Amino acid sequence: MSNIFPNSMAKLRDDATGDGVDIVMRTKDRPALLSRALTSVLNQRHTNWHLYLVNDGGEAARVDALVATFGGDLAGRITVIHNPVSLGMSGAANLGLCRGTSPFIAVHDDDDSWDESYLAIATSFLLASPNRRFGAVLTKWVRIGETFDGSSVEIVNADVEGYDGEALDMLDVIRRPMIPPIALLWRRNVVASAGFLNEHLPIYDDWDLILRGLRLADIALIAEPLANYHIRISPGVGDYTNTVTEGQARYDQYGKLYRNSLLRAYLDQDPARIGLVAALLKNGELARQQIEAVQIASHRELSGNQHHLNALLDGIEAQVRETKALIEKIWGAITQAA
Repeated sequence: MSNIFPNSMAKLRDDATGDGVDIVMRTKDRPALLSRALTSVLNQRHTNWHLYLVNDGGEAARVDALVATFGGDLAGRITVIHNPVSLGMSGAANLGLCRGTSPFIAVHDDDDSWDESYLAIATSFLLASPNRRFGAVLTKWVRIGETFDGSSVEIVNADVEGYDGEALDMLDVIRRPMIPPIALLWRRNVVASAGFLNEHLPIYDDWDLILRGLRLADIALIAEPLANYHIRISPGVGDYTNTVTEGQARYDQYGKLYRNSLLRAYLDQDPARIGLVAALLKNGELARQQIEAVQIASHRELSGNQHHLNALLDGIEAQVRETKALIEKIWGAITQAA
């Protein structure tokens, strides 16, 4: 009997019936945004969660003071971890991911936010019997552009983004790393089996985890935009800058290095596979040339049609001018006769 399909979650056992969520939030010297993020967690209708707040090399006293302002609302529901020296985004997140024991995991960065129903809808979905085959669930998200003046933010624009359908297509993820962690709720056993975040990656660590997670299980989709992905669009905001906006050149560099590492791992298993890669690239180049040829031919045809249309329009305009002149003559004759 084939073991190829269905095989989502086939390598993992998940008998968990609890609905607890470990929320991991990493921060560093961004109190103006951290307050909003903490409020986002506290506003959740689903209340069975524990927050692991990882202060990655930032000022500890300021974080503790901010947490204290929430009083009893966070009492017993938050673990604050202070890193004397920054471990980087992946290392900081892993500290929280490894500490928890709840069946579900969410990464909520200090500059993002959730709709109040996010956890309630996402956990209920994954606990439903028909959805046990999914290792995570991804909602649509609202990409929010905002300005920051040093103390507060102001929303400038907002657009809904995400995927359509029942399940995430792995090829879509390979083609483009666009999923913000704020929109994704994982089963803990999937993240643990995948090996948590790769601490060698300063960026693209979330993309890498999603690809490794998809090797174990499918990711379900929810059409509602329940997560908010905030992007500062004002320049010169220092610590409040988004990773995705701090330099396209850096993303291009690590994109190449990451793809090289994947290809290297693939070829290490069998160096002869380079023949398959070469054949695929050759077919891709032939397809590109065919598309280019069609584009050139279409452009020429359209250009010829344009000349024809221009001539036709010139003729119509001449007829309109002649008709207008004739009407003016007739109107002149009528008025003179009157």
